[in-house]
Amino acid sequence: MLDFGTLLPGFHRYPFALHTETEVRFGDRSFPNEGRFLANTAMEFEGRQIAVWRLSAPPKSYDTLSANLVHEMCHAFQMETKAPFPDMMLGAFYPRDLSNYTAKHVENLLLAGLIYDFDPVKWGALLSLRAHRLRSMPEAVGYEQRTEGIEGQAKYVELKALAKLSPERHSSALSELAASLKDQGAVFDARRSCYDSGAAFLTVAEANGRLFPDPVSEAGTAYAGPPVGIPDLSAKFQVYFDAIDALVDGALGKADKVEVTGSKLLGFDPYNVRSSGNRLYHPNFIMCGDCEPQVIMGTYVTVMKGQTQELESVYKVRS
Repeated sequence: MLDFGTLLPGFHRYPFALHTETEVRFGDRSFPNEGRFLANTAMEFEGRQIAVWRLSAPPKSYDTLSANLVHEMCHAFQMETKAPFPDMMLGAFYPRDLSNYTAKHVENLLLAGLIYDFDPVKWGALLSLRAHRLRSMPEAVGYEQRTEGIEGQAKYVELKALAKLSPERHSSALSELAASLKDQGAVFDARRSCYDSGAAFLTVAEANGRLFPDPVSEAGTAYAGPPVGIPDLSAKFQVYFDAIDALVDGALGKADKVEVTGSKLLGFDPYNVRSSGNRLYHPNFIMCGDCEPQVIMGTYVTVMKGQTQELESVYKVRS
């Protein structure tokens, strides 16, 4: 039995629902999924926050499934306590800046090493580099920090739950976290990378008696420049974003322009959205409207007015 309060101060268990595309199981009830239960998340249902998990296949490990549900319960807790969530549009249009991605990769390499071998000098270098990036690109790095504070915290709580449920699986998950942080290609997905960096920041900080870093106040020393031997990410950078541009172009080549209710994009899957210019590719669904979102299932490309929520046009990709 998990003691939720030991995972995060004030945290407690929340009800949860398991769902497929067609059916929802909530407590002892089953009912049709009419499109409200989407992906893995937290949501308000029947006047309270609940965790939601999509079952696409029977779980290979109930310990892992339980830890995943704790992750989503953490989001319910964040919503209930009004934690500051990141702006999804900033994430969708995260800037394609090679020098920033390279510096972020250096941060990730430092974090991967600190998970297993804490060094106060490297910790200081990490905070100094983060502070430098925050000063250089405040909007983009501010988005990262909010995402780390939400998704990174939820992954950190998930890992702590897994450590109690299955130490062996926790050890494997920690190794996978370090490997993901070292992966050069993984850094280009800004949102997903923040799951790992946020969880690693909290893991390292807790294990070594450090506070969750506020880079502006904790950096302390002037930025000394990047360390020697930084890998050249330019080729991987080009390949990654060329593939996204080709994905969006290809989707539009087999899409039909459609009319939707409302003039704004009010919601989408931030984990899987991809951007190319002012175009956003949505593989699963979009939510459009002016005030109340209308959920529209399917694969879509939305053409935005600049990098705002205002829709210029919407295209449904033919299957």
